[in-house]
Amino acid sequence: MDIIMRQDLAAAAGEGIITPEQADRLGAFLAARRSATGEPGSGADPASNPLEDSEMPRFVRGFHDILITIGILILLAGISGLSHPALALVAIIPLAELLVRRQRLALPAFTLTLAYGGSVTALLMLLMPSFFETQGEEGPSVFFFFLAGYVLTFVPFYWRYRVPVALAVMIVLAGGTFVLMLAAIAELALYDKVGSHPLLTMAFGLAGALAILAVALRFDLSDPGRVTRRSDVAFWLHLVAAPALLYSLLAVLFFLRAPENDSDISAVATSQPVTVVLLVVAFILFGLVFDRRAFVTSSLLSLGLSLGTLFRQGLSGLDSVFFVVLLALGLIVLVIGVSWPHLRRLVIGALPPDLKTRLPPLR
Repeated sequence: MDIIMRQDLAAAAGEGIITPEQADRLGAFLAARRSATGEPGSGADPASNPLEDSEMPRFVRGFHDILITIGILILLAGISGLSHPALALVAIIPLAELLVRRQRLALPAFTLTLAYGGSVTALLMLLMPSFFETQGEEGPSVFFFFLAGYVLTFVPFYWRYRVPVALAVMIVLAGGTFVLMLAAIAELALYDKVGSHPLLTMAFGLAGALAILAVALRFDLSDPGRVTRRSDVAFWLHLVAAPALLYSLLAVLFFLRAPENDSDISAVATSQPVTVVLLVVAFILFGLVFDRRAFVTSSLLSLGLSLGTLFRQGLSGLDSVFFVVLLALGLIVLVIGVSWPHLRRLVIGALPPDLKTRLPPLR
């Protein structure tokens, strides 16, 4: 579906002619119908770049959105400075009614969602100071109740305004709540702190990352054309899942190789550089399959550390290893970024036909 049609549907939803849910369903229907029948307009706007990225949610429709967002930030900063950050909710809700529910402005919606989350955090800490002081060292129980309360406060916000990042926050927090619940159960079963069992703690973290990734892929595969808000939700979930999964795997890998140094998990990138590079390559291939660059950006730090170790081993007499690493890392990122559509074509070409039809189309 072209950009103009998407903006038209968003404008119609903003005027109350159709609901946001109907706009999403109608957009998906029109895109699927045009793709199936080969009608004009099934792809991007003819005047646009045929390789235009559809991954990133569209935040800005003009400088109007930026100006409104600047005003929001200044207003909320003033309220928080004069009183308590929790009182910013008094301004956030009416602003969301005007700018999100009625005008459907994407960038202000994103900003207000983050501001809402910050105000809710301040409010929960204001309402439960003694709870944090008395149970702060009682294992995961305090964080379980905190995250559970956080999720519950986001439910009405998302139900009212349907901001994709709000749903993504709810899903991530729900996943964290579930992991903490498992940790609390494990403490009861073991009669010991979960922190005393590093491998178990890492397993819980890995399970949480895999759960978020599974939900993100569910949203992705339900909207391969990326014409509804489901793809926007998937975008935010991938931003969390990719680094969480990578560093959970690295933590488990390093602990299995050197359990006596479980507190120095970050050293895996320098102690086992070849293994880390292979893992990063696997992440890049995964990102190419699902057309998600988050799996590339999340691994840059580990890749840089690993390359630095390899260069120091092979170029021991070179004093500027740091800049050589920057040069190599920059070239790798540029090659992947510029060649992304072509690399996707190569990777997708090796997949079974049934799987290809469920993935985002080649561009």
